[in-house]
Amino acid sequence: MASVLDNWNPPHLDKPDYYHTVKYVYKHIEFHISEDEAYTILNAFIEKWDASAGSLIHEEELTAHVVQQLRHNFDVVLPKNKITRIVQLILGYLQETGHFYQQEIKSSTSL
Repeated sequence: MASVLDNWNPPHLDKPDYYHTVKYVYKHIEFHISEDEAYTILNAFIEKWDASAGSLIHEEELTAHVVQQLRHNFDVVLPKNKITRIVQLILGYLQETGHFYQQEIKSSTSL
């Protein structure tokens, strides 16, 4: 089914846009999540991302933080694989808009 997001691409701005990030997630996601879930996951991601400014962080570390934060507070009860996919999409948005380069986040499996 066609969506208004099919032809939308995130603009390249000076800094990542909160709402564009969620739009990007919705454009590429393969399953349904509520808006509340999307923003809650994004907020947990931002918390860890901002706390890690200036240091190397692994994608697995970001994902583990988001999953732990959400389960600790019972904010989102999605399975880990779906939360992981959303974190991957958030990183995809950051990469597509030029706010991070792939070498900034290393997978621990490539070490």
